Amino acid sequence: AVVSTQSTGGNWHFEVTEMTGSNKRYCRWFAGVEPPTSSYEKALECFERSDSIQFWSKNSLFIALVHLRMKQNELALSELQKLLDSTTIKTVEDFRVRKTAHLYINKLANPTFRDRIKGLFFRDYLLKYRVPIQMDNTRSNFTEDSLWQHFVNKNRY
Repeated sequence: AVVSTQSTGGNWHFEVTEMTGSNKRYCRWFAGVEPPTSSYEKALECFERSDSIQFWSKNSLFIALVHLRMKQNELALSELQKLLDSTTIKTVEDFRVRKTAHLYINKLANPTFRDRIKGLFFRDYLLKYRVPIQMDNTRSNFTEDSLWQHFVNKNRY
């Protein structure tokens, strides 16, 4: 129960920090309330406290994402690599987490020429590139047969 509480708190802090300016204006103008404020440091603290109690692959992914948003690319890369090395695929969630981690590692470690050029003109381009994460639902974009093919072919995902 403590693990899920800390992880939920970390998700709350992360999402509040990620709230866009238009969402904040909507809260002020239409709802008449001041939007909550938080920081990536608070989210990281909750995620690390949860991870110290019990390892959870989704939690480690969010730790890496918080490091990315805080512009600590080396820590994020090491966390993503640790995530790939330490987890095995047992559920669809593990598959999605590993695939997302693999995408971020490729984006950070091997940026394409186009990304490097964009990084010169647009500061922090790699941080603004966001891989869409669909962690909340249990539906998969893959059928069970295609997931089984990943196991049979021993792909990196």
